[in-house]
Amino acid sequence: MTTNTTSERKLGNIGGKLKLKKKPWDDQTAIDDICHGTQDGATYLFNKYGGRLLNFFEKQFEQLSHEDAKDILQNTFIRFINSVRDDKYQQKASVYTYLSKIGIHECLRFLEKMSPQTVSINDNDDDEYFEQILSPVNLERELCYRLCVAKALKNFENEVKNASDCLQVLTLKGEGWSIEETAKKIGRKPGATREFLSQCRKKLEPYMQPCLDDCDKL
Repeated sequence: MTTNTTSERKLGNIGGKLKLKKKPWDDQTAIDDICHGTQDGATYLFNKYGGRLLNFFEKQFEQLSHEDAKDILQNTFIRFINSVRDDKYQQKASVYTYLSKIGIHECLRFLEKMSPQTVSINDNDDDEYFEQILSPVNLERELCYRLCVAKALKNFENEVKNASDCLQVLTLKGEGWSIEETAKKIGRKPGATREFLSQCRKKLEPYMQPCLDDCDKL
């Protein structure tokens, strides 16, 4: 990624609106300004969408502190500026939608570094990164699944007896372990392990099904 020191410096003051030259501004004018290598267009878009994005990050990703969310907001705009100048933003989506998609990726990347076992997203070079942003994958649905599943598993652990044992068995099965290998790992006979696995699936299903029902609508 090409580091944009000007963007980093001028977007550093996340606390309030940035100063902007008086001019008839709209999103297209701002994009044109960014393409020409100046900063006012980015300032206009930051003033217009920055607060909305910051609130979105903090609401959807409860694990983030306010300072984390501000750092991610800055990274989101730097990514956006670079993508516009590198002609990767084709204006097939609105500016806010595009910023939101970049922001979701940045949040997931940040959380993956904090907790790799709960979030997974590729930390690729810029070309592959923006291929993900522009792909037809419904990131809103993906985000819904990730957040819903995290909450479902937390509730499952708090409410179900032997939840940790169930999650261990389900995880091993998901990783491709055979019944015999799993049985040896958890100290049960294969028949008992198969029955335990079946019971765990039935216990987990009502916690996970709402995620499928709600997120598939997006």
